[in-house]
Amino acid sequence: MKRDEIAKYAYENVPFYVDLHKKGDSWEDYPVIDKKTMLIHMDSVFAPQYMGDLFANKLERVLTSGSTGECFEVFWKKSHIMKSLVPLWNKRKRYYNISPDDRRCYFFTTKIVDGKELQIEESDYGLGFGKTDLCEDRVIAIYNHMLEFNPRWLIVQPSMLILLTTMAKKHGLPPLPDLAYIELTGESITESARKSVREFFGCEVASQYGCYEVNSIACECPYGGLHVMSENVFVETVGEDDLCITSLQNKVMPFIRYKIGDKGKVIYEHSCPCGSREPVIDLQKVRQNDWIYHADGTVSHSDLFCNIVDKINLSLQQAILQYQIIQTDYEEFEVYIVINEEEDDLEIQTMFVTFYEKYQRKSKFTFYFVDYLYPSEKTGKLAWFVSKVKERRIL
Repeated sequence: MKRDEIAKYAYENVPFYVDLHKKGDSWEDYPVIDKKTMLIHMDSVFAPQYMGDLFANKLERVLTSGSTGECFEVFWKKSHIMKSLVPLWNKRKRYYNISPDDRRCYFFTTKIVDGKELQIEESDYGLGFGKTDLCEDRVIAIYNHMLEFNPRWLIVQPSMLILLTTMAKKHGLPPLPDLAYIELTGESITESARKSVREFFGCEVASQYGCYEVNSIACECPYGGLHVMSENVFVETVGEDDLCITSLQNKVMPFIRYKIGDKGKVIYEHSCPCGSREPVIDLQKVRQNDWIYHADGTVSHSDLFCNIVDKINLSLQQAILQYQIIQTDYEEFEVYIVINEEEDDLEIQTMFVTFYEKYQRKSKFTFYFVDYLYPSEKTGKLAWFVSKVKERRIL
């Protein structure tokens, strides 16, 4: 198998893996590596035989940032990048009739060229926008620029897409005329928000799951199955449903049994109507470190809030489009919610508190009903749950 070949290569050639050693003969005897360990040993993850390419500026450099804002550099050969993206392009074409030469719009967190930070990046087939300094006027300017460019598809984080959709509706702007497909990446999205976006733009909306360390991991088919890119990555679950990936293309910086911080299950036996037999990922909304901290030293998993929002949306027919919950102190939370205009704020507040206190101790909630939520300038994503209590403990 390709996974065994790349693992053998890494453990024979890359200093970090050479020092780890394999414990036995089976695949499970390779150690599971987490991001914190990678960050500590990042200098030794690079394969020495590519050092010449590095000094000759022949490698592609990607700066990756997770929800915590911790960053590290990932290096690729251009040929390895192309191979890693072929399975994704095949699925885009098969499922949604999207090709590399179709015009697209996208968003990026930070790009520095010649010492200057880019706000706009444009080519014949692509138009990208930086996500820093977002305000209502700039979002409207971005949308008008997109109308002029007239893309056939978007690749975008849900928080940014919802922001664009909300602003366009508010200012009476039309949908993008030739838009056929929207690819969501980097964040989860509520079904109500997905429905609202689909109705406004009148096109297919699907999720693509990936990370800069390996590029695309899985792509959603028209029937909702999140199919693994088996030619690019091997995915497994370890421990308590922790997703673990092995890159199959990048030999410059291999990632072998790398725990990426997301939770989910890999389903191998299924009969998806799309016809693909590649494994399907049942991806949970919650990252493994999203904990609610209590004054008595105990913790609860923040997936409780996901369940609460799901129950409210089930009761009120998808009332909540978007949300963010911030734990400001023990048993104290700020709740930011974007809802459909016709919904009752007070009813949602009452249901939220009632559902929470059914499972947890009495707490103080301060609700803010807003028109939109901006993604973080630090990570480029909208973290749906943030614990400031957790941050104080780390410091």
